[in-house]
Amino acid sequence: MAQFFAERNRHEVQAFRYKEDIHQLECFKTAKAFLKFLQIPEDRLPSKPSGLEFNLGGFLEAANSMSRSIKEKYFAQSDLLVWKNTGQKPPRGPVTDTACKPDITVASEKDFDGENTTLWPCIRLAGEQASDGKSREDHEKQAISYLHYLLLVRPDLYVAQGMLTSENDVMFLLGIGGVGIRSFTIDWTSKKLYKLMYAFIYRLYEPGDFADRSYKKMEPDHTRNFVTYTVGIATTTETEGDGAAEVEVDCPDLRPIYASNPFETRTHVLSNPHSTFMVNGRVLSVLKDQFCRLGTRFNEQDILNRIHTPEKVPGVVEMVYHKMINLPCLEELGVQAPRGKNRIGMRQVAMPLTSISTLQEMLKTVSDLLEVLRFLRVKRQVLHRDISRGNVMFINPGTPVPNDIVEAAVEKAPFKFVNDDPQETSVLLVDFNHAEDLSIKKGSEHRRATRTGTPIFIARAVERGAAYPFPRHGAILPAIPPIPDCYASNHPDRRKKFPIEEKKALLSPAADSSGRPWRHELDHDVESAFWLLLYWSMGVQPKGSPTKPLKAAAWTRYRGHHPFRLPTLVPLLCKLAEILRVDRFWLDKNETRNDQEYIAEAFQRLILQFLLDNRNKDFMKCQVSDQLREVEEIPQMQRPPCTCTTCQPRNAENIRKQLSVDSREDEQREPKRNRLDPTASEMVPEDDLDEDGDISEESDHSSEDED
Repeated sequence: MAQFFAERNRHEVQAFRYKEDIHQLECFKTAKAFLKFLQIPEDRLPSKPSGLEFNLGGFLEAANSMSRSIKEKYFAQSDLLVWKNTGQKPPRGPVTDTACKPDITVASEKDFDGENTTLWPCIRLAGEQASDGKSREDHEKQAISYLHYLLLVRPDLYVAQGMLTSENDVMFLLGIGGVGIRSFTIDWTSKKLYKLMYAFIYRLYEPGDFADRSYKKMEPDHTRNFVTYTVGIATTTETEGDGAAEVEVDCPDLRPIYASNPFETRTHVLSNPHSTFMVNGRVLSVLKDQFCRLGTRFNEQDILNRIHTPEKVPGVVEMVYHKMINLPCLEELGVQAPRGKNRIGMRQVAMPLTSISTLQEMLKTVSDLLEVLRFLRVKRQVLHRDISRGNVMFINPGTPVPNDIVEAAVEKAPFKFVNDDPQETSVLLVDFNHAEDLSIKKGSEHRRATRTGTPIFIARAVERGAAYPFPRHGAILPAIPPIPDCYASNHPDRRKKFPIEEKKALLSPAADSSGRPWRHELDHDVESAFWLLLYWSMGVQPKGSPTKPLKAAAWTRYRGHHPFRLPTLVPLLCKLAEILRVDRFWLDKNETRNDQEYIAEAFQRLILQFLLDNRNKDFMKCQVSDQLREVEEIPQMQRPPCTCTTCQPRNAENIRKQLSVDSREDEQREPKRNRLDPTASEMVPEDDLDEDGDISEESDHSSEDED
């Protein structure tokens, strides 16, 4: 997995988007408070300024002179930290934001190349220099974006340092992971500036509590533009005469592959697919560091332990190591940090969903995902609650299955995957940070409705925090799909539980539905799987074909694009959408379709039948690229407003959310177009499709009055 991301420069780093409630600056009231936060020993600070003067014109020269002095006096064995003007050249590495070009970059002298650029993870400080043409607010936001990226590319830092210089003053910036941003502004003419600069540079050489000391070493690869880390893993071992003792063992060659939410639930995932590092006899291949609120009732490690007890469950990531790391105590410095770092080591290595190379394999993966979700809810009383492209991974078919998984599957055979095997599956479900263990929730707690999920994949009802509105003029409940013979032979109980039934009209909700409590359930996770399939199918393109952006209008109506031209995948998507047409919340309690497993069952029957009907068709095995099509840019004025949950929306996500039904509008009004409305699934003549299978701009099928 790490090799996949590295070779494609695909270390997924969350894009910066300014949000006032997260990125609002909080200022230190005095220089003394700022110095206290930096925690530099008093005997290391100069008692009075030397002849060195700081001003805008000579700032870098003065900073380099001070840096050299500090190194020679206190850090003779360390590399010299050099301050450079790098405003026209973006740093190399995982950050793809083309507007992110720090004016000021501080890094080790040996890490700069001949063009004065360096890798993002090698940067110690990134700053902005104010210039004409931008407001002060814009410059501050730009400087804040550098802190955002530094905290994402530097999993070894708790606090990232930044700076904003202008004609009149200099602003010191501190990005505190999981907390927010602190600042202190001082005029160039102030006599205190020299001491503050000295302390700020000193902290660059010696991060102290600003860094996670368990990150022992960083090795940059300047040729391939990535870094690897050696991380100390604290394990318990038996010592002669003293009993159990905790020792720290180095886990080498961990490569960052994912990072997000630097000022909230800051998350980093590192991987070594060739790892031989063992913890309690099991290989640790993936390390996940995530900031979690302290005192929460559910936590990922307990959820994973429950899932894999009494037997291991295939298709679900297996935890081999866990430790809660206490963050540096900042309360006495005036910073509240109600989070700890939850470190989890995992055994399985998998690929991102985009690495799936054929439609056939994608449908098998989705079918297996549904099987896993059903087992977790029914047998383990666990809901995942965040089914998304980052949390559903792909395992290449034929990957060896560990003996403990095989033995558990053969003995218990809790389910069979689409390949008719109790343990071989291409799906790997990860990230149970938002999962719930329903077995320990009683009464009103069980009914608690919480809104969680990834925006583009979140179920409509979960997005509302309530049942999706019943269609104003009633609806047709689709027929319960026929069950394929091979599926029925493996699951005779399901044939009996969900017998074939014709479609029927439903003119109004069940009489007792208005008083029912609502909560996130299995069917909502299944709906997220539908959005995941739709997302993939819209973005894929034939391997080796020229990359062309996906038209924004395609999010309004899905009309198969090549290689999956109508009538191939669209009929299946329409049938799946029909199953979701009416929220089961409104159905009679005795209605078969109101069973929590029904939507998953219907989806599995439809997908398997599609696989059987088309197994010999060329389009099922057509190789697709591992890079999804991007959505074309849309004018700023047409972009939808940011919501509280959209942390890193791309244009595609924005468009898709805007074009979904506005579930918060008056329920007495008929929405212009439900995104699952059967009328949205009407076929478009091939003549209205352009050469890429998108709707032609000249087509009159896209009326202006539709959302």
